[in-house]
Amino acid sequence: MFDMNSNTPYKRADIWLATFLFLFVFSKYQRIAANHNIAINLEAPDLRRRFEKGEYKPDVRDALIDAVDSAKKLRLALLKSFSAVSITFCIALLIAYWQGSVKPSLPLSWNTVIEISAAFFLMWSTLFELGWGLRTWKGQALHELIHSLIFRVIFIAGSFLLMLALLIK
Repeated sequence: MFDMNSNTPYKRADIWLATFLFLFVFSKYQRIAANHNIAINLEAPDLRRRFEKGEYKPDVRDALIDAVDSAKKLRLALLKSFSAVSITFCIALLIAYWQGSVKPSLPLSWNTVIEISAAFFLMWSTLFELGWGLRTWKGQALHELIHSLIFRVIFIAGSFLLMLALLIK
């Protein structure tokens, strides 16, 4: 394994910090993602030896371009899955309203709101996990790690809400 404590500025990113930056401070995320992906490449013994001898210099610009491109795909997948589930919810709501099960003046119980939220989160996370071509052969690129973390957070939130709704009844 590549010694990340050496003089190299390239190291694997902390997934929680990277996810936060990915969602809220994209300009800072880009550099972390490029460094992370370079660090993964430098874990290959032959490339590491060449790097340590000064015979190989990582192409930071290409790594940055790849990181930005991958992050855009990940953001688009998150938006597509959210939009698909939102549209599905809206259509189901309209059908329920048309059928008479939902009325504008009818306040929803907390339990119903929790159940709907749980279903929404579970559907969103599952559709997001299916992805839109976000996988590489290694599975260690930062956008893939962030993808997995976001999936787990949304899925666990949905599972918690579902269990809560089932227990509150």
